[in-house]
Amino acid sequence: MGNADTQLKQRKKKKKSSSAKHKMKKREKKIPAAERKRRRRRARRRIVVLEWALIACVVFVLIGAGGYVVWNLPSLKLSRELNAGMEYTQEEAYDAAIEAYENALKIDSTSVEAYRCMAGAYINMQEDSQAKQILFDGWENTQDEGLLEYYCTVILNEAVAEINSDAVNAGTIEKIADVLERHALKEEAVELLGTACSRWMDAADITEFDFSSYEQIMNRLVSLSDIVGSESMREIISGFGWLGAEELKVPMGYVDSYLSILESANTWMEMPERSEMIACLHKVKEVQAEFESLFQEFDAGNYEAAKEFLVKDSYLQIRDAFINGTMQYWDGATYIPVSREYVIIKWKDGKCSFSFPNYDDNENTAGVITVWGNEMLDNGVQRSSITYEPAKDGENYYPHTEYIISYMCSNVQKETSFDYAMNYHFETRVLTEEGMTTTMIGDWGGPYQWQKTY
Repeated sequence: MGNADTQLKQRKKKKKSSSAKHKMKKREKKIPAAERKRRRRRARRRIVVLEWALIACVVFVLIGAGGYVVWNLPSLKLSRELNAGMEYTQEEAYDAAIEAYENALKIDSTSVEAYRCMAGAYINMQEDSQAKQILFDGWENTQDEGLLEYYCTVILNEAVAEINSDAVNAGTIEKIADVLERHALKEEAVELLGTACSRWMDAADITEFDFSSYEQIMNRLVSLSDIVGSESMREIISGFGWLGAEELKVPMGYVDSYLSILESANTWMEMPERSEMIACLHKVKEVQAEFESLFQEFDAGNYEAAKEFLVKDSYLQIRDAFINGTMQYWDGATYIPVSREYVIIKWKDGKCSFSFPNYDDNENTAGVITVWGNEMLDNGVQRSSITYEPAKDGENYYPHTEYIISYMCSNVQKETSFDYAMNYHFETRVLTEEGMTTTMIGDWGGPYQWQKTY
């Protein structure tokens, strides 16, 4: 039963379909051929319109996507940030401008224009240190010579401002030297360097001269000669190597460095005055070397060491030169101090001389030895004497002690007689506010030693 029903249904369906097709063909036979042709053309046009509409949609989508891609191209994004930064700069909205330039550098870290414009914004804000850092970073990242020149220009402008405001210091000279070492703006930098060095010396406090900075600057100038050229640096170095002060206090720790500065300057341009001062400083070193070991012995409380010192030929030559007025460079006439803290260089009438501060003139003295440079004959024999005053004990002058050691021809009390003989005397003077107490030892260390206090 089931199969018979199914077959019956299928036959009816085929019959119905065949009938429908027959009817359609019958209707088409009734429509004229021209109408059928027109209808077919219209159907084709609809298909073409649909195709073009589809194409237009596809093109529109592609154009939109392409526009988005183009809008976000790095080069265009960079241009938009740079343009924004420039507009902000014109409006003096410098913080916003800097932010735009920072965004530009995030897009392209080698954008010379971004570095340049950002530095300009910082300069307009009077933040030159930031501008210099940006330009230096830009030069390091791009190696663009224009950025390097801009960086050096900012530095030289700072130096010019310090010169014009009479605020030149060692840092001013260092800035100009930095520019020269980068081989940029050479002509302008050399001219400024000479001016800055001259102004630094004019402004220097001669009474408390900064020898440390002086030495550093001179060494820097000499090092620049290989970069700049010796001829351009000759007058600058020579001029800087002459202070021209009538009196100059030189700490003993800087005697060697000052001497080196003078000698270096003289190799560039010899000056008779400078040569005279060089000879004077060599004499200072000679004197210090002569008394150095004796100071060390006295510091240790060994006054016996003076016995050998007083009869040395080198000391006797010093003593006799003062007595005869033939001492060269070392200033003094009767009692001439030797100390270790500083030396006073004097310049007068084309002649150079030096002296050491005495005990009273030097609050921080570590001890003073005084040469007796006067004629003092004992039984026709010239006495050889020195005085030693130890380092001060605190701020108080009193009690003040002096040790006087002499080698002299004096009356020595023997067992049954008094005879003139060469012997050592050791005298100790203790000064207090009440007065002075003196202890004298004759024939000090000899067989007939005697002692007296008064």
